[in-house]
Amino acid sequence: MSDIKHIKVYVGNVFRMKLILIITSLLILHVPINGEKLLHLNQYTLVNGPIVIESVKANASGLAYHAERDSLFVVLDQPQRVVEINFDGSLKRKIDLNKFQDTEGIAWIKGDMFAIAEEGKCTIVLVELEPGDGGVSWKKAKKLNLKINVNPLNGIEGLAYDPIKKLFFVAREKSSAALFKVLQPPNGSTENPTSILMTVAGRGLKDISGLHYNSQDERLLILSHESTCVVEANKYGIEKSRLSLKGGQAGLKQSVLKAEGVALDKRGTLYIVGEPNQLFIFDKKK
Repeated sequence: MSDIKHIKVYVGNVFRMKLILIITSLLILHVPINGEKLLHLNQYTLVNGPIVIESVKANASGLAYHAERDSLFVVLDQPQRVVEINFDGSLKRKIDLNKFQDTEGIAWIKGDMFAIAEEGKCTIVLVELEPGDGGVSWKKAKKLNLKINVNPLNGIEGLAYDPIKKLFFVAREKSSAALFKVLQPPNGSTENPTSILMTVAGRGLKDISGLHYNSQDERLLILSHESTCVVEANKYGIEKSRLSLKGGQAGLKQSVLKAEGVALDKRGTLYIVGEPNQLFIFDKKK
């Protein structure tokens, strides 16, 4: 009986090892598992751009797509400001961010609610950008202070939001570029949010400059201006496809320099903003 038990254990171990090897191979080869839907960024090409963003002279630092308004929101650093623009780069309105510092990322939450990332402070500021021009006050806004190891010149750069799980994704720019999930504390709590390192996400990139999350398909877009690319990752941070932003590829005559923000609209069109004030639009090849 003991020999039979040993054989059963051996066969079971061999089966488990083979299963682990198969799953690992699928992940490495970027093969879809369980019918997951992929964007296939390598099939995207430039359809318009570079477009100069109206009223923006420099320091376009982050990008968000507002699905209800069907428009783009660009955050600027120096001056600290948010501009809402049409897809042709024309200005809809501008909102000053009073007393904000190092505004390097923006994410749409719902309605008029947005999150703004302050790089050096390692802080997410929740603001309501009501219709019309005007301004919002840093002092009156709710803040999430993140416990992530950064320095003032290399803080949080990218920001994205998952409206289903109500959590944020944030990126540490470089010097060990990394992605974190940020869980908000319960309402009324004085605790700091919990930051969880996504060990696989962004691996191999020189830096991370922008993020976008599509909750419907559980797709995370990771922008890197030093690696000159956008990476499509699944909810675990595993790379599934990549779009090169180098000149001569994806319809680009010149490389996209200093790409700082990325967003995807409800039609699947991809938008990238780069310093000082440029907008690039990509879509799948017809």
